[in-house]
Amino acid sequence: MTGARALVEILREYHVDYVFGVPGDTSLPLYEALYDAAPGIRHILARDERSSGFMADAYARVSRKVGICECPSGAGALYSAPGVAEANASSIPVILFTSGISLADEGKGAITELDHHKLFESITKWSSFLKQPSKIPETVRRAFRVATSGRPGAVHLAFPKEVLSGEVPTEKLPPYAEAGCESYPAFRTRGAPELVDALAELIRASKRVTIVAGGGAVHSQAQPELLELAERLGAAVVTTISGQGIIPDMHPLALGVVGDNGFHPHALRAVQEADLLVYVGCKVGSVSTIKWTLPNPSLAETTLNIAQIDVEPSQLGNNYRNTLSLVGDVKLVLRDLLAKFRERETSGESTEWLKSLNSDRRRFWDKASVALHSDAVPLKPQRIVHEINSRLPGNSIVIADAGTPTPHITRYLRLSGSGSRFIIPRAYGGLGYAIPASVGAWLAAPRSKVVGLFGDGSFGMSMGELETLVRLGAPVLLIHFNNGCFGWIKTLQALHCKGKFLSVDFRSGDMSKVAAAFGIRAFHVNTPLELTDALDEALDGEEPAFLDVVSEHELAELPPVYSWLRLAGRDPFKH
Repeated sequence: MTGARALVEILREYHVDYVFGVPGDTSLPLYEALYDAAPGIRHILARDERSSGFMADAYARVSRKVGICECPSGAGALYSAPGVAEANASSIPVILFTSGISLADEGKGAITELDHHKLFESITKWSSFLKQPSKIPETVRRAFRVATSGRPGAVHLAFPKEVLSGEVPTEKLPPYAEAGCESYPAFRTRGAPELVDALAELIRASKRVTIVAGGGAVHSQAQPELLELAERLGAAVVTTISGQGIIPDMHPLALGVVGDNGFHPHALRAVQEADLLVYVGCKVGSVSTIKWTLPNPSLAETTLNIAQIDVEPSQLGNNYRNTLSLVGDVKLVLRDLLAKFRERETSGESTEWLKSLNSDRRRFWDKASVALHSDAVPLKPQRIVHEINSRLPGNSIVIADAGTPTPHITRYLRLSGSGSRFIIPRAYGGLGYAIPASVGAWLAAPRSKVVGLFGDGSFGMSMGELETLVRLGAPVLLIHFNNGCFGWIKTLQALHCKGKFLSVDFRSGDMSKVAAAFGIRAFHVNTPLELTDALDEALDGEEPAFLDVVSEHELAELPPVYSWLRLAGRDPFKH
């Protein structure tokens, strides 16, 4: 059979349901093979290669399977880079197939000629250039293995024309798939028993334990183990933005989001006052540590104990002196650690500390109530998030773009924990993620309610995918924060450039008309009453809906970004 058909057959053996992509002249053999293999694998046409990568990324996050995307040579490969880079840096298994020009035409100035494998080497776990059709089976197997094992990530395979059109001997094909690599994490690794014992001893010797859960804990599906361990230890749990929602937000041990962006003051206090910090699947990067000032570096070098659990050894101890570094799959490490504390009871002193932290948390939400219920026009982002919270079903998937929505969603979104997810691109923070990601998330979980949140800049970069939503009939709710500017950058210019605003403002207009032109039920929202009515009507339907909400921009009220508040001379703990 042809190389393209062999590729499709192998994907079927890995139980691939969807391939996201955009057609091109170099991908004709692949599309013919997908057509002939119907109804097995469904190709999802995106309107932009970047979007197809974001779709595959979100699909993988929700389905726990590998996200597959493809694109043609030249510009198609270049446009695919943002989605693949985001997936790789966020530890999401995505495999990109690029089709290239003929090997015979290399170096002759053929249109769209590009060294695809070199382009993706720095933004994937592995990038390979196949030159023989017979190499397809073993290379694709390796691609799935690399993408799903260890720290999951993105893989790229480049297929020149001769490889897709050439013949693959049928005896080369069986067995197609490698067991366990169709989903992630594959080949989970346990932590060294002696280090698990050492961590247990550290915990027993500590009076105020704070667990910092990152995206790695979510990818490992360690939610039940983390919650049970926290309850047995009486430990405070704070999360990074990527770890948000790992335990129910209303749980008394869930102190909220830590770090610079959308932080909870009581979460910062839980880190500041701990005598043992246990980082679980967390890179301890710049945002979660407020540029490595939380915890205080001097304390980290003296009285504070820090333990870090991660599947990737290179992530351990990069930014702080760890008292203990433990390599292993988070779920398995926490399961082994739990066995050490089956009879553990919460100490009285720890309980008093948690009571104090929760008192701060209640005061925070009491104070926030004013903005959450504000009738101000333009609408405050806090009010928008509050109305979303009050209507979300238990199995919701909330996807936010970088920029305008991030600090408010991170601070005020409250997930029940009953199957709900929060997804946001935190590796590179590229705009244009939420709308295409909503497509991938819905395909992965069609019974969940998917809500995408984004600002003007993001909408301008991905509005073409509105047609994709209509074509698929995806009942996704999209909420556009319409404030007529690149709000995040405009705020930075206000803080750092003395208000010398340049190229951050633009005409936004009524974007509901744009959505309506694509055939989407659309609402233009100016007031709180219009917002509640539109949300009720949109959530009641089984088709895509778009809310264009005229919202307050960041300069009207500085968002909850710790470094911004400090720069403006305000106390972040009182904001």
